[in-house]
Amino acid sequence: MRLEPIENPSNPLLKIAYWFSRRQFGKVLTPLRVIYSRKFALLQFAMKIAKFEEKQNSLAPELRVLIKLVAATANGCSFCQDIALATAVREKFGTAKFVALMNGDGLEAFTEKERSVIAVIRQYAAEKRVSDENFAALRKHFDETAIVEILALNAFEHFYNALTIPLEIESDGLRKLAEK
Repeated sequence: MRLEPIENPSNPLLKIAYWFSRRQFGKVLTPLRVIYSRKFALLQFAMKIAKFEEKQNSLAPELRVLIKLVAATANGCSFCQDIALATAVREKFGTAKFVALMNGDGLEAFTEKERSVIAVIRQYAAEKRVSDENFAALRKHFDETAIVEILALNAFEHFYNALTIPLEIESDGLRKLAEK
């Protein structure tokens, strides 16, 4: 990790955020201690993203986890992979097919609809574009609003990855904590 975590923030709102993190995840998340403790406005922004992810879109929760996991895997963000798998455990989706996908295998465990999402996210991560063919496959399964939501969740995951990867923030072991 390139910046030392701040264990005892002076901002009272951050102290509350640390408490909520401990309560929800069993520990204070490293990005909270490294990034958001230094720039509180980013935490407020992240909370708005979380609100959109949880309450302001029509996508199924399992599909939201899939989007995050595929983007995080394509970008090489172990922290984000870990938190996505922890969410899969907490929501009782299981992790076997997600782990297989992370390891470059297991596409057959996903529906054609899910594979269309995987293809778009992987292609965007690799090429910063999406082919007409992959977009048409997405269109076959989703309406325009859902497509925008898929792309927004992908963009948000890239935002998080762009913060954690350069700072070398690794997995917090959240999946293992969620399994306990």
